[in-house]
Amino acid sequence: MTDIDKLLSIIENPTRRRILAYLTREPSYPLQLSKELGISQQAVMKNLALMEQTGMLMSHPEESSMGPTRTVYAPSRQFTLMIDLHGNMFTTRLISTGIVDSEQSGSVDTEAAIERLKQLDSKIEELDRERASLLDERDSVMNAINSSIRDEEDPVKRKELYRQLDEMINEATKEV
Repeated sequence: MTDIDKLLSIIENPTRRRILAYLTREPSYPLQLSKELGISQQAVMKNLALMEQTGMLMSHPEESSMGPTRTVYAPSRQFTLMIDLHGNMFTTRLISTGIVDSEQSGSVDTEAAIERLKQLDSKIEELDRERASLLDERDSVMNAINSSIRDEEDPVKRKELYRQLDEMINEATKEV
């Protein structure tokens, strides 16, 4: 099973996605997650254990002023998972962006940070639109290439052309 397969098996579950979404906002312990998300503590524990086993989460003990030490969970990885399905393309790519920095920085100007976040989100949206346009163009080029290869009458040459095309595509879509 590849890293992509493991990640897909984790995020396919809506409960795990809800837990991950909450933990990206703030580290939390199981009882807090159970209360905040309206999920049984047993289900939360089961899903946290699975996500920690796969390396998606990390945990650490934290002293509590209200009782025993509790285990706090937080994301341990940062990544982008890309899936492209077009007329002439199916690719999956995992782009690792590093380990989550769990250190909290000092005080921050919240208004300035929110403005910067808006700028970053806008740039990401712009890049997504550009990527979509490039994928459309790529699909058109692939249509032309596939048409040309299909027109090749020699089956050995046609097979070799498809092999070369697959090799080029596989090289271009390796995990980053």
